[in-house]
Amino acid sequence: MNNVKASQGSVTNGKAIASLVLGILSILFVILGYVGLILGIASLTLGIIGLQETKSLKQEGKKLAVSGIVCSGLGILLPIILVVSAIIAFMNMAS
Repeated sequence: MNNVKASQGSVTNGKAIASLVLGILSILFVILGYVGLILGIASLTLGIIGLQETKSLKQEGKKLAVSGIVCSGLGILLPIILVVSAIIAFMNMAS
């Protein structure tokens, strides 16, 4: 009897969930440089696809996809900022 109610509920988009998880991992692995960057790019891709699917298929998970996109943006930007700041620090030590 409860199966009927469960099947009528809307489905949360899996790509949106994966985007959020990978986005959080990309922030956590920012110290490893390339790992955080690769996870961030994968998360951004899944977040954009998940966001489009939530609109077209009328699924749940729009907020998850947006959160994944934001986290992936941080996961992409933080390694770049760290590399640039390291280069600047080494250039200042040399002079």
